[in-house]
Amino acid sequence: MTECGSTVRWMALLVAVVLLGCVDPQPKSLTLPSLEDAQRQELRALTKFNARRFKEECASIDSILQSSSFEVVPLPAGIRLARSKAESQSEGLNGWLCKSGDRVVWSWVARSLNGDSLSTGVDEFIVDRDAVPQAFHEVAKHTGHNHDVDVWSPSVSAFGVRGVPGEIPPYTPVHLEVNQRRSIRDTAWARAVMRGEFPEAPWLNAFVFDMEVAKRPAISEQGLFVHVHSTRSRSLQAGEVVLLRIRTSSLMTESENETDLEWSVGTPDQLVPALEKALVAHADARTLSIWAASNWAFGADGIPSANIPPRSPIRFDVEVVPL
Repeated sequence: MTECGSTVRWMALLVAVVLLGCVDPQPKSLTLPSLEDAQRQELRALTKFNARRFKEECASIDSILQSSSFEVVPLPAGIRLARSKAESQSEGLNGWLCKSGDRVVWSWVARSLNGDSLSTGVDEFIVDRDAVPQAFHEVAKHTGHNHDVDVWSPSVSAFGVRGVPGEIPPYTPVHLEVNQRRSIRDTAWARAVMRGEFPEAPWLNAFVFDMEVAKRPAISEQGLFVHVHSTRSRSLQAGEVVLLRIRTSSLMTESENETDLEWSVGTPDQLVPALEKALVAHADARTLSIWAASNWAFGADGIPSANIPPRSPIRFDVEVVPL
């Protein structure tokens, strides 16, 4: 009985082996990285590549600057601010130095490290807020009003992996030639001017500079600009009486007032200095516009009843009508 049972078990085992041998083997699963793993691997590779490239670009910039006459200020992200020693000692507009949150205007030229011109631009931006290259923000905070500086930046801190299509190739370290101005749209600047904390002339200069070139007036005196729109065939003569149709605008408040005034040409103290100076200098003008700091207009007191604040730069639009 025992011997028979043993034989049966062996036969059953043999059958099982035969049956299993007839079953197709199952394919082994191929282990592939997940999408997240693949992206992480690519990011690590790109980071390694960018780190190496960043070091190479910084080394190239430092090599160029070693032989220059600039005073170099190292800034974050490999940025180098380079300026002449005279410029570095200048405090800008009445000691003003840009800080985070200020609004500035940059006029810039971008060059390759070889000196080739790549692109130009004008950008107005709020420091540490608006979408401009990191180099713009970092350098702005070390620069005053109407300062000219040179900036050297690796690509990651400048125009990055995209560059500027058709002008600046991707991954291009650049040399930027920059003029920085405080924006006239910086309301804190306008309020400080009216409080007497900053002189008006630089604000007015910036206002005029922001105008279209074709409409930009010519400087007559410090803080005084004149643009003649039309002329007459005959110049005004001393003692001649004319009617002046004057529209007066405050550049700070945009308030306007219109006045008709008779003037005996050459008579002193009838007009504010800006009007008298411009009309005498342009005796053949029929229509003209005048931009003037308050020392040429309504002084430190302004005219509150006409909504002209203290120390407010003024625009006069004038038509001269002979009588």
